[in-house]
This record gives sequence, structure tokens and C-alpha cells, in this order.
Amino acid sequence: MVGFTINKKRTTWINLWTVYLIWGSTYFAIAIAIKTMPSLLSMAIRFMSAGVILGLVLIAKDGWKALKVPGREIAAASIMGFLLLGFGIGNVSLAEHTVPSGIVALIISAMPFWIAIFRAMTGDHPAKLSWIGVVVGFCGVAILLKPGQVHAINGASNGKLLFWMVMILIGNIGWALGTFLSRKVALPKNALVLTTYEMFAGGLSLFIVALIRGERISSFAHASASSMWALLYLVLIGSIVAYSAYLWLASNAPVSLTSTYAYVNPVIAVFLGTIFLHEKASPSIFIGGAIVITGVVLVITAESRSNR
Repeated sequence: MVGFTINKKRTTWINLWTVYLIWGSTYFAIAIAIKTMPSLLSMAIRFMSAGVILGLVLIAKDGWKALKVPGREIAAASIMGFLLLGFGIGNVSLAEHTVPSGIVALIISAMPFWIAIFRAMTGDHPAKLSWIGVVVGFCGVAILLKPGQVHAINGASNGKLLFWMVMILIGNIGWALGTFLSRKVALPKNALVLTTYEMFAGGLSLFIVALIRGERISSFAHASASSMWALLYLVLIGSIVAYSAYLWLASNAPVSLTSTYAYVNPVIAVFLGTIFLHEKASPSIFIGGAIVITGVVLVITAESRSNR
């Protein structure tokens, strides 16, 4: 019994650090991928490929019956894929041409604030500590969005920089809305089946919008080796390995521990962006980022107590 407990604890921390490091590094990987690849098409390939791979794994394990779920559940999973991956990550891939990857991660870390607001709008009443966290977090976001605090990539104007930072925020609201609605609609009970349909649908929506925007598959012929490796990393490691680790944590670890990825990932993203992409980080960014993460900690702490 003691050995089992020790092994489970070790497995928990291995999976937790897998989520920390991999999901925290995806912002860096996206920045590398889109340097020489079409933004939306590369993310479309990322999610469609991951969805197909997961689907094949499920079929190999349990046969075609594994993917046979009611049509309404497929429709709900597809809508989730559009909101979370199509709209949310699509905005990120376009914004990272202008907004430093670390700042993108910090803005996205505000997602628990939006979920708390959606809960309040539907008659639920988050704890007072949640509201304190929301107020604190939005103060941090306001500091990050203040003109002159963030240095744009490639010398873009402050107006363009602010536009894409706001678009990230809007995309984050879409992600939060999808997460909030996931508890209100009928979804496939098997998390891997849900993820398969969600990723494929999100990738398909990105593919359609990419073609409408004029992105061409032929552009991949000119992609650099580093961009190709980054995309492969996003497919196999970022979308499959990390999510598998997260699913294990969701089933076996305390919510309060699993949720810590929400404020560890931005720290890793800022570190990677500063060191390897030479993104400029002013004192105001560290102050604003620290305030945002403090707000996230307060919200997650309040929600964890509520769940218990």
C-alpha cells in the first residue's frame, strides 16, 4: 500500500511537470512554427493531425464502435473545438506575429476570470475570494494592455500591437465560454473520444478560415526545418502527450494541484520567450504578469475549496 502511494505520487508529479513544461512551451513552439508557415493552416494541421492520430489509437484499441456516439454529442464537441481551438488558438497564431509569446500566455492565463463572470451571469454565485481574484487579475491585465508597456515584434505600431492583444483577450473569452458550456451540454463521456472530435473539428474550422484568408498549402514548401520541427512538436507532444498527462491528472490528482498549470505555464512561456526569442520584458510586464497570476491563484483556490 505504501509502495502504491509512493508510485502514484511520483506519477502525479511526472504528469504535472509534463503539463507545466509542454503546455508552457507551446507558445514558444507556435512562434517558431509561424515564422515560415501560414499561421492558421499550420494550426489546422496541428489539430487535425492530432485528432486523426487519437482516433486511430481508439479504433486500434476498441474498434470503430469507440467513435460511435450520438450525433448531438458530436455536434457539441465540434462547437467546443471551434470555440477553444479554432477561435482561441487561431487568434493566438495570428497575434504572435506581433505580440510576444510570453505576453500572449499571460493574457490567456486570465481565463478563470471569464469563467467566474459567466457563472455569475447564469445565476451561480462564485465565492467572494473568486471576485477578489477577478478584480486583482483584471488590474494586472490592464497594466499589460497599457500602451508602451509591451514591445511589439518586428517593430509593429502600438495600434497594431494593442489590436492583437485585445484579439487574444477576445479569443480567451471564447475559450472560457467553451469551457463553461462544456458543463451544460451533452458531450462524449470518454475524454479521448471528446478530444478526437474536438481537435478535428477545431482543425477543420481553422483550415476553412485559412483558405478564405488566402493562405495556401503550397507555402509549406518554403517552411524552414525549425518550423517543421515546431509543428511536429505541437502535434505529438503539445497536443497528445501533454493532454494525455492532463487527463490522467484530472482523474487521479486533486483539482487544486492540477489547476496550478494555469499559473505555472505563463511563467515558463515568459522565460522561453525572453531567453530564446529575445522578447523584451520591462519591469511593468513582470509587475502586471505577477498581478494576473496572483488573481488566478485566488480564483483557483476559491474554486478548489468550493469543489471540496
